[in-house]
Amino acid sequence: MRIKILADVGDGISLPINYNYQLAGVIYRFLAESDPEYASFLHKEGYAAAEKRFKLFTFSQLMAKRRHIIGEKIHFGSTLTWSVSSPVERFLSHFADTLLTEGSLSFGQHQLRVRDVTVPRIPRFQSEMQFRCLSPITMSTKRERDGKQAMHYCLPDDPALSELICQNLIRKHEAIHGRVPYDATLTFAFDKNYIDRRKGRVTRLVDYKGIKIRGIMCPFRVSGSPALIQTGYECGFGDKNSAGFGMVEV
Repeated sequence: MRIKILADVGDGISLPINYNYQLAGVIYRFLAESDPEYASFLHKEGYAAAEKRFKLFTFSQLMAKRRHIIGEKIHFGSTLTWSVSSPVERFLSHFADTLLTEGSLSFGQHQLRVRDVTVPRIPRFQSEMQFRCLSPITMSTKRERDGKQAMHYCLPDDPALSELICQNLIRKHEAIHGRVPYDATLTFAFDKNYIDRRKGRVTRLVDYKGIKIRGIMCPFRVSGSPALIQTGYECGFGDKNSAGFGMVEV
């Protein structure tokens, strides 16, 4: 499930281009105000599966009809739209509790009045679906570089990308439900026609608290297990979801 928030910006606001860390901070603060114990568990531990730990939430970029980049800042001149998603009811209930109680979002010195909060209809998950990104998708793995294992972020044409995303979704499903899905097949492919039209310019480098993360903003198609597709829709596709990566819509 997900929550969609509309917030007023008044005469407009300017935020750093790399604002993901600020948005994550809003989420953890909201959780801490509603349930400090749960917020601490999620921040320090998370949900475990196959020796991996997951926060099991993701969030979109900030959307606005009027926005433009000025140097290292991005200026929003019209109503902001922000979405937060998770399959965990406890997470969403605590987040929504503080959101509705405060009625505002704080980004640094900016205090934005929340105009509306909605719960979008959950789509019907089928064995083949197409999505577009609301935040970049990133998929990392370790690869050898100069004789050492180093972090590698997959590009759209990486032959290992589809399988890495599938295995990541299987582990998330296990963290949510305590078991792997009955159907654990999934293939993932970015839209090649879109990539060609954009002349390959579909990646984005995001600085998250000093860590450079390479993400991909591109429509894609998935086919296979509806349960895994739903997991991707609710938790985010790829990794680094709790840092604001991998949120999509049909």
